[in-house]
Amino acid sequence: RMENRTITLTTDSLNYDRLANLGYFFDGGTLMDQENVLTSDWGEYSPATKMSVFNYEVKLVNPQFTLTSDTLRYNTETKVANIVGPSDILSQENHIYSELGFYDTYHGQAQLLDRSVLTNGAKRMTGDSLFYDRNRGFGEAFGAVELLDTAGRNMLTGEYCHYNQLTGYAFATDKAMAVDFSQGDSLFIHADTLQLFTFHMGTDSVSREARAFHKVRIYRADVQGVCDSLVFASKDSCLTMYRDPILWNDNQQLLGEEILVYMNDSTIDRAHIRNQALSVERIDSACYNQVAGKDMEAFFKDGEMERIDVTGSVRVVYYPMEKDSTLIGMNVSETSQLTIYLKNRKLKRMVMSPQSSGTLYPMSLIPEKKRKLENFAWFDYIRPISKEDIFNWRGKQAGQELKKSVRGAAPLPNRNLFENNRKEE
Repeated sequence: RMENRTITLTTDSLNYDRLANLGYFFDGGTLMDQENVLTSDWGEYSPATKMSVFNYEVKLVNPQFTLTSDTLRYNTETKVANIVGPSDILSQENHIYSELGFYDTYHGQAQLLDRSVLTNGAKRMTGDSLFYDRNRGFGEAFGAVELLDTAGRNMLTGEYCHYNQLTGYAFATDKAMAVDFSQGDSLFIHADTLQLFTFHMGTDSVSREARAFHKVRIYRADVQGVCDSLVFASKDSCLTMYRDPILWNDNQQLLGEEILVYMNDSTIDRAHIRNQALSVERIDSACYNQVAGKDMEAFFKDGEMERIDVTGSVRVVYYPMEKDSTLIGMNVSETSQLTIYLKNRKLKRMVMSPQSSGTLYPMSLIPEKKRKLENFAWFDYIRPISKEDIFNWRGKQAGQELKKSVRGAAPLPNRNLFENNRKEE
């Protein structure tokens, strides 16, 4: 037994070097201070420097956690454990794995390197370096970061990420990407910044909201999209795309001022395009079926668009076909309401209300100015073509932006009272 103030070292066999002021053991020993109890097969302790070194079957027990390792350096004065080998730190809420770093056992703070891993329930954070504050429930990571949620089957990546287990808030930036792999095909979303908010934690009505801004790009095998920013709420499974949003499904393109995408088990159920709505179906390099209106709703089945409802100042450019897909001509129509039916990703039938006969031009007599609607645009040069391509931002060419909506000023409350006060002044 060797005592140095509040430090006690006990072992079956102790060697003590008086000149070096160093005690060491080779057959198992225990070191205790006010905070921790350490045991190992081999170890040494220096009363002068307060530094102890432990090897083989190392175990540090603290009321808040247990640390196991093969090699550990521990300062009894600062209460800091230096990790220099494969180590596990287990608490009631978390599991930390690291091979290099330090853990301040008194303040509950850790700085970890070499792809350390912090696990909290179903969530796992990995990075080139990690910082963790046990008391604040806060962890942040730097360099090739992955925040994986095995329960929700999604992942957040970036060069920087932090997560608060007490509030359920997560943040990622610098090559930030969110991945949803709850279905067969994974959905990849990239933006300058990604955020995750959790509401009503610890209750049956817990919900989450993901926000992405700016320069958002989306890719999945069956659907792709771009916009300036988006919000996805788990409460109603609605993904809202803001500022020049564009959505593609095979050879179909949808765009407008705002697009709301409603999900069902991570697959698209319907999409609602608000204001300046435009649907374009590419037939070939010269011919496009086009529908424009104020409002548009697209309905999907098994990942494919099957119906589109359009309302308000509807304009149509449509190429009817023979059964062998030979183009008959080009029809130009206008109406107030329109329903489009698609099959096998091709336009099959249109129903207008009120009925509009329109004008049918034979293929050889189509006026060049009638081929495209006034707001026609085909943004194939913007469309993400792979999950790697979502990191390559490409904006619209000059002149192809949506027209700015003109909106009246909101009325002031108690306007009469406001006017009377002005007169009195």
